[in-house]
Amino acid sequence: MTRYLELKPMEGNGCTMQGSGGTTTVGGPDDDEYRQEMLVAVQTGDEERLKESLSHLSPSAINTVFPDCDGEAALHIAVKYSSLTLVILLLEAGAQANVKSVKGKKCTPIHFAATNGNPQILRALLNKGADPNSKEEVMGRCPLHLLANSWKKDEENNYTECLDALLSSNKIRIDMPDTKQATPLFFAATKNWEFMAKRLIEKGASLTTKVGRKTTEDIVKSKFHGLLESIDFSVIEKPKRHFGDELYGALVNRDINQFRNVMNELNDCGNKNMKQTALEETRGNYTMLQYACEHGLPEFVEELAKSGASASQKVLESEMSALLYAARNGHYRILEFLLLALKDGKELDKGLKQRDRKQETVLHKVVKREYGVDEKDGVDFYRCLQLLLDEKYKKFINIDAQDAFGNTPLHYAVLCDDQSFVRLLLLNGSHLGIRNKFGTLAITRIQANVLEEVLNDSIKHNNNLTDKDFEIILHYSLLAPTHTPWRPETECLSFLSRSSKHRRLLLHPIFDTFLSLKWQRIQQYYFFNIVAYTLFLIFLTIYILMFHGSFVPVEGKDTENVNTTISSLTTTTDGKLAGKIILQVLITLFLLYITIREGIQLFVSWKLYIFKLENWLEISIVVLTIVLLFVPVGESSQQSLSAWLILFSWIEFILLLGRHPYLAIYITMFTTVAFNFLKFIIMFSFMIIAFSISFYLVFQVDENFSTYSGALLKTLAMATGEMEYTDLPLSTYPVSSHLLFIMFMFSIVLVLMNLLNGLAVSDIQQLREEAKLVSYISRVELISYIESVFLGSPLEYVLPGPLKCCEGVKESDDSETTCSSSHNPFMKLLDWLGRRILMFHSCLNRTEPSIKLYPNREFGRWKVCECHKFSLKESQIEAAKDIVLEKAHAVSHHRFSGIENRMDEIMTALTTLTETVNNHVLCPSPQ
Repeated sequence: MTRYLELKPMEGNGCTMQGSGGTTTVGGPDDDEYRQEMLVAVQTGDEERLKESLSHLSPSAINTVFPDCDGEAALHIAVKYSSLTLVILLLEAGAQANVKSVKGKKCTPIHFAATNGNPQILRALLNKGADPNSKEEVMGRCPLHLLANSWKKDEENNYTECLDALLSSNKIRIDMPDTKQATPLFFAATKNWEFMAKRLIEKGASLTTKVGRKTTEDIVKSKFHGLLESIDFSVIEKPKRHFGDELYGALVNRDINQFRNVMNELNDCGNKNMKQTALEETRGNYTMLQYACEHGLPEFVEELAKSGASASQKVLESEMSALLYAARNGHYRILEFLLLALKDGKELDKGLKQRDRKQETVLHKVVKREYGVDEKDGVDFYRCLQLLLDEKYKKFINIDAQDAFGNTPLHYAVLCDDQSFVRLLLLNGSHLGIRNKFGTLAITRIQANVLEEVLNDSIKHNNNLTDKDFEIILHYSLLAPTHTPWRPETECLSFLSRSSKHRRLLLHPIFDTFLSLKWQRIQQYYFFNIVAYTLFLIFLTIYILMFHGSFVPVEGKDTENVNTTISSLTTTTDGKLAGKIILQVLITLFLLYITIREGIQLFVSWKLYIFKLENWLEISIVVLTIVLLFVPVGESSQQSLSAWLILFSWIEFILLLGRHPYLAIYITMFTTVAFNFLKFIIMFSFMIIAFSISFYLVFQVDENFSTYSGALLKTLAMATGEMEYTDLPLSTYPVSSHLLFIMFMFSIVLVLMNLLNGLAVSDIQQLREEAKLVSYISRVELISYIESVFLGSPLEYVLPGPLKCCEGVKESDDSETTCSSSHNPFMKLLDWLGRRILMFHSCLNRTEPSIKLYPNREFGRWKVCECHKFSLKESQIEAAKDIVLEKAHAVSHHRFSGIENRMDEIMTALTTLTETVNNHVLCPSPQ
């Protein structure tokens, strides 16, 4: 197999070894060095250097292709330079005689030997198994074509020896056509090489093949007068018939009748090996079936499929099969023929899961539509997609297969911005939460109405609406991961919560019930975090109030008082030493928990972590607590530090409480109003600064305005309503000071402050209207936060395998192995905690993740799983039932509309018929 690698270029050769799809290094540095030595030795003809390098290289390394050297291997280069000694050395060391170049015509070494007319190298290659019929991939010419085309009269002896070497091979096919159906005999006649023409005719070469309007016989007669008459055709042995060449010629010429005739003869001959060889033989980059699929020839595809041509056969160079070609070009009839030809389940499974070099499946090819839109006859990508997702074939397709870039078919559907493809994929279970290698979710470009339609379709029902056992089934396949082990389950919900166009969908029963179940599954971790932080806060507050709650300054006191104070402090400290140590130990333990929690979040995604303000607040709490407990600082500094630590700690406590879905509305109100206030104040802060400078200049006689900093602080206090009108020195500058004060009262106190209050009221009213949605958004954020702690990237290194979620899962299930067998207590603890986060790996079946609701029952109104207890709200059950009723009404309306349209058509037809009859009866045509 052709290999790519990266090597440093050496002076003088200009060749580096670098793959097109990214650099791939094969072997170690020493191998790279010896490969480079081999390349230089071949280019310079250095025999000893080549021997030395070959002694250190394996056969696979010897066949390495150098893309910057025209995509050729060392053997190509040695043959091109006509160096027989080097060629023999390479062949003896394990070089492949049929290695193909990867650029241009993709030739093998024998093509260069024939072109150069070097009989010795040609024989050496043939002796090592070189294929005398191999074709280059641009014009489809074999060594005989190239030999005739390169023939030079002054070197005729060499070319004649080459011809003898080729014709002596028992594998040679003398009538191999190129892409224009020209045979070697046609080339020999065209180039006026009579000797070759005569030898080929004597070997039985066909004179009837056509190139354009002329046959080969016409060319021979016009070029070589009397040649045909001098040959005794009666003694010429008819060459073995090659059905593959005849079929390929008819295929290229689009002659379906000739193709069927040859195919019938091939089927009648009864030689299965010959038939298989003809059908599976590659010409250039294609087998015949692949060629027909690529060029959209359904009649030929049907004939080939009936005759047993393999739809799943792949060509090594392109790694493409007939199915992939048909899907890439959107030929729905051809795709249908191929799928029908794959009768057995194993063949279907193999064919529909095939991948090309980009790791794309048939589903990727159809959805990408990279070869144009539906303009040609027989091209309909949407029908191809419908065909592949039919129940007969759907089970053999991985609808969430990822290509080399991590893209699923859904990623390409949204990229092409065709919502009909998106809808069809989602309705058939395509997963919303898969990220590609660039971290992109497919859901980002799906229209909200399309997603809502798919969500509605995910709600099914059984039995009559009025039956007691009326059943509603909520399917969660959109959210369920299809293959990966344990991963966060709310990634797509997290995106929905951030998207203004999509967030309303969080209220849909599918998402609503899933969030409710997920919250019941995960809330224990939230409450544990609250309890742990509450204990930390209580101990920290007690500690600060007991040991840093009072500060006795010593400046300005007499010595006796100072000694008394110090003595009392020492006595107090000695009496509370045990309590202080206990509190420090407790605070340290809870601080360690907080530090580990923050460290995990930082390691999961440091970029997201550093841009979140609350995380900096938590870091400040950790740092200040460590300084307070363990760093010796002065009493005054400790007092100030304690004040900030208490403030930060209680603010963090409020924020933690605000993460609860039912309390989130109030925190959201506060943060929204504060943010809007901040924007507004920043915009009008220049006006406050201007007034503070004016007051500083006018009221300097007052001690509050004697410095600018004091004037600014006093102006800010006045803006909140603390006017203290009588204390202002307005008499110093009677006119100016009164006018400034009145302007300040009007613009700041009356207008600006009331405007801020109005904005606050408006924001709060809007948030109250969206209170339920805000609660859902908060729940998604909280669940995502907890998932990030337990399912983030650090644990991928700690827990090597997926978590077995629910008790009772079989150990033999490869997709859900557990690491609980580990003897590491920390890993066991993480395993135990992680199992209780996931829904699809524990409570909901991954293959058919769903829950059942029974709205008409008095008891047992829902069924989730057997291993855990869950509860649902009455409003959630009713919302699901409403959607079922709406769908039933829409179906009935559609049915009645169809009946009405049909009745209108019948009435129109009757009216036309009546008019026609009346015309014939009242106005009969003349006899």
